[in-house]
Amino acid sequence: MVFVFPALLAAVDTLVSVFSPHGTAGSFAYTQMDALPVIQIASVLGAPAIVFLVGLFASTVPIAVYHGPRIDRPLIAYGIPTALVTLALGFGELRLRPTVDAPLTRVGLVAIDDFINPPASPERAAAVWNAYADGVASLARQGARIVVLPEKIAALSPDQAAARERDLASLAQRTGVWLVVGLQLNRAGRKDNASWLFTPQGELFAEYRKLHMVPYLESDLTPGNETEVRTIDGAPYGLAICRDLLFAGFGRTYGRLDVSALLVPAWDFYRDAWMASAMAELRGVENGYAVIRAGRESYLNVSDRYGHVDGRIRSAPLPGKTLLAEVPLGPATPTLYARTGNVFGWLCVAVSIAWFFRRPGTRVAIQ
Repeated sequence: MVFVFPALLAAVDTLVSVFSPHGTAGSFAYTQMDALPVIQIASVLGAPAIVFLVGLFASTVPIAVYHGPRIDRPLIAYGIPTALVTLALGFGELRLRPTVDAPLTRVGLVAIDDFINPPASPERAAAVWNAYADGVASLARQGARIVVLPEKIAALSPDQAAARERDLASLAQRTGVWLVVGLQLNRAGRKDNASWLFTPQGELFAEYRKLHMVPYLESDLTPGNETEVRTIDGAPYGLAICRDLLFAGFGRTYGRLDVSALLVPAWDFYRDAWMASAMAELRGVENGYAVIRAGRESYLNVSDRYGHVDGRIRSAPLPGKTLLAEVPLGPATPTLYARTGNVFGWLCVAVSIAWFFRRPGTRVAIQ
């Protein structure tokens, strides 16, 4: 049966995304990120629909080659899959042609691969922070309204955090930008992987604590328990950190909160740089928001709600890299997928289970 293979693929994808400690990492859906018309179906039915769509094509073609017109009811066996693929691609093409031009927001990202933590010398730490300040100032002169720095730039004691907060507030005020900075805060009784959002007036406007920690590597850190949304120049922005965007449910939460974009400090492992960026981009497609992601040992990456990459550059050690990009921020409205959740994925799970437990001897025609 032509639909068995794609339904099984989508079912496995759904179950892995729910039960794996790594969320959607490794999903086949990410292999299609360069095929923008294909991935738009995720805004309606989620990533499992991408997996189903590609699996349906991969199932239909070999069956057609092997059986040809000799198959039972060829119009149904080949016609329905062809119609579904055509409809999905047609929807994708239409979605990629918005009827209203969205306003452009100029954003900047800075990433330096060096980690400020013992045994780094005070001189080395000062050089990294000075390079970040220079990068922010340079992007501000080029018109950046928002600047995002990476995850865990430094691990700070309470006294160090208080001093760094003053320095970063002064930097935001001097440059006139909204500034997002990722830090590890070693507080009394707990350690937080946090991001700070500063206003152009030098106010600490929000602190977000990462919800999804890396197993083992961040076992000593305390996960956060809430999202953060703040209005910048009239548009709602959400705060997230790196691994949070591996999880489709997390992405849907911000979709339902009607954010226009996510501001994401990140830290990857070089080899997973492309995959980490792709996962963030697909969360934006699924839920209808742009993703502005500054990754250390990764990419500085800006993508819009349709998965267009508006800017990408590889990070580097001192003096680091900067990226200036203009990202369109459409109206903050959740997609159908953000509103309804992973209904299609669970339907594929149910159908797959029913197929496995069908009555013995039941004949399944190849269609």
